[in-house]
Amino acid sequence: MTKEKFVKYGGVKFTNTVEPKEINNFVRNLPAEKKDSLFEVIQELDKAGLISLEHEFSTLDDETLEWQQ
Repeated sequence: MTKEKFVKYGGVKFTNTVEPKEINNFVRNLPAEKKDSLFEVIQELDKAGLISLEHEFSTLDDETLEWQQ
């Protein structure tokens, strides 16, 4: 559960502190004004303690790596 991940379109590294199902339920129940951007959703998840943000970033996308070289 605590495997580190990067937000695909933001490159922000984070670690889940709860199961993905709980994160999905939380996001589903956020008011629309808190879901205007991925950045806002990530902030809400962090504030709620559902993820832990790391101070590490990456702009690499493994799916397009061959085109980035």
